[in-house]
Order: sequence, then structure tokens, then C-alpha cells
Amino acid sequence: MLFMGEEFLEDKPWHDDVVHWGQFLIWWEGLGIDGDMRDFLRFAADLIHLRRALPALRGEGVRVPQVHNLDRVIVMHRWVEGEGRDAVVVASFNETTLRNYPIELPWLGSWNEAFNSDFYDHFPNPSVVGNGGKVYANEERGRIYPATARMTIPANGAIVLVRQSYAS
Repeated sequence: MLFMGEEFLEDKPWHDDVVHWGQFLIWWEGLGIDGDMRDFLRFAADLIHLRRALPALRGEGVRVPQVHNLDRVIVMHRWVEGEGRDAVVVASFNETTLRNYPIELPWLGSWNEAFNSDFYDHFPNPSVVGNGGKVYANEERGRIYPATARMTIPANGAIVLVRQSYAS
């Protein structure tokens, strides 16, 4: 949910105090001055576009095959029943980049990175941490799913993977 400028880092609280209305107005001018505000707006807009473009992110199919408290990683599988156009969201709340990290996937083969939050760190991030746009799920069985991909997950970041046939 977006409210009162959160999509571009507005830091004023919402208030309905009409007497002091002026101090609670959204600082629209900040978008022309503050690069971080512009970058975050781009981040929010791209996430909204991704949700609209990928029906799996709006579908009812949800499973969380991995939660690693120690590593601070969560993996969420989303799908639309009968379509085979799955998406997997990998989120890390870890302060460091995780490399060669095993992620369970529901299908073998290539998965494309449809979104990588590290790209927006000092947008566009020229040294983005990720997987070169793609990971490959092999037959290494996970606890829940039949395939596993080894991937790089950026610190405090999120990656959205989609099956290659779906992304094209």
C-alpha cells in the first residue's frame, strides 16, 4: 500500500490537522532535488509494473518453501493454477551478500531474474550484485521442491525469478 508519498520517501507523517495543514503537505519539489527520492520512486514504480506484468504475483497460489532464520532469508513461490507461469521471490534481510546460496525451485531449468533490488542501490547501480540475469535449477532435491539453484542474493535485497519460458 502506498500512502502520502511513501513511494518516493516522503517523511512527513499523515495528519488531518487543518490548523497546521501547511507543515504536513507532501514535498513534491523533493523529486526534482533529491536523487534518492527519484530513485526510490523508480523502484516503487518498477515493482508495481512487475506485479501487473506477472499474474503469479497476483494469483492465489502461494507457498513458502524456505525460511532460514539464521541466514535471514525467505523464499516465496507464487503461481496461477494451471498456467505454469510461476514466480519465486527470494528476500534477504542479511547485512551481507550471500553467494552460492541454495534456493529450492519447483521446476528444473533456467529461471530469469525479472527483478533485482540491488539495481536500485544508487540507481542505476553499475556494480549490481546478482546472477547475471539468470539462474539454473538442477536436480539437487530440496526439502520441499525437486530442484535447487545456487544463486547470489544481495545484502538486504530481493530477487524475483520467473521461469525462462514465461519471461520471454
